[in-house]
Amino acid sequence: MIELNALTPEVIQEFLSKYLIRDDKQVKVSVKRTSLGWLKIRIITTSFEGKTLVEREEKIDALLNNLQPNLNLGQYPISGYELLTPQEATVTPPQYIQLPLWSDILMAPEPDTPVEGFENIHKKPLVATFYSFKGGVGCSTANGIVAGILASRNRRVVVIDFDLEAPGISVMLQNDIQNTSREFEGVLDYLYQRSLTPEEDIPNINDCIAKVNLQSRGELFLVSAGQYNENYIHQLADLDIRSLYKREKNIIKQLIEDIKIQLEPDVILIDARSGFTDVGAIALLYLADTAIVCFSPTEQSLQGLRWVLQTVRKQREYQGKPYLQFLVTPIPPVAIEQQKIWRNKVESWIKDNWSLPKGMTIKELYHEIFYNPEITTLSSLVNDIPKSLIDAYVPLADSIDANLLDTKLAIAIETANDANNGR
Repeated sequence: MIELNALTPEVIQEFLSKYLIRDDKQVKVSVKRTSLGWLKIRIITTSFEGKTLVEREEKIDALLNNLQPNLNLGQYPISGYELLTPQEATVTPPQYIQLPLWSDILMAPEPDTPVEGFENIHKKPLVATFYSFKGGVGCSTANGIVAGILASRNRRVVVIDFDLEAPGISVMLQNDIQNTSREFEGVLDYLYQRSLTPEEDIPNINDCIAKVNLQSRGELFLVSAGQYNENYIHQLADLDIRSLYKREKNIIKQLIEDIKIQLEPDVILIDARSGFTDVGAIALLYLADTAIVCFSPTEQSLQGLRWVLQTVRKQREYQGKPYLQFLVTPIPPVAIEQQKIWRNKVESWIKDNWSLPKGMTIKELYHEIFYNPEITTLSSLVNDIPKSLIDAYVPLADSIDANLLDTKLAIAIETANDANNGR
């Protein structure tokens, strides 16, 4: 008999494999520990063929009981298990992460084979989420100004307000909507109504898309959080984000797909809810190809962000994304020496909490936005923006633009031409 505290995942995995291999030489046993110390078991063997789930459970319970009296699949430290035949395993991927939410991902064990994360994600449309752990750091402002810069480069840009509890960018872009006489529905209307009537096309995605007036070339569209009224508050109270993932049809994924089909955008910029909220997790951990994490260099922000990065890291190991960039904002107008202290603090913190992509320097991984008093006088985030503000956000827009698929192709063609011309 082995003491309970000595029952490591390796011990249990070796024990089960030793006995199950007698009936199936190709048996696969995986025992993983979650962040809270619980164990997840996944067994794939032909010896389960023709047996009910109860019969499979009894077989494994008997083996576990031989390892440790009273140990079985239904008690601590085992929090979940999958008992599958090889055929079942081909259509049933590991169910360690039921939902792309903070707790679910942190509770998940390390994957058997981590997906190699993309150093850069080149695709079209690219989904970039602006996220901050603490509010008030200019995340929505950055989203709006970057959207305007990308649109001025003749990009077709869509901004989605996923901050359902406290919509920000919806309000910031409200004065620039092309058709102000029309009441547009938004993200909350779409999710709420589709949760009630998933088979009906209500609201139609056209009713949720507002075009933004621009003084420059390009096209910019807004999918707002929804209309501010009493009904909005009731819908928000009734909406259960977790229940949306238990449905056969993923409504949140359908929203993004509808936008892609209707507008064929180059880039989708998502304004996420701050903190450890369910809707913030979905925007950052599920929808984003790349994420811009906005923060100020204060200990209050950095403490919470440590857990954000730990969650993102594990999600990357499961699905290979999101790719992260950092935006330090707003930096107060202080002496050069104090700026150096903050900059060193930020760089050290990023190095300690996030892996540096291959071929990149730490300075390429983050951008700085210094406090600019002109930002308090803005009546629009996309028109009549002072050049000093635009210049501050251009490097961030460049980094997003560089990840678009056609930019990568253009660079490849230019590099090939240079090689052919002997440059």
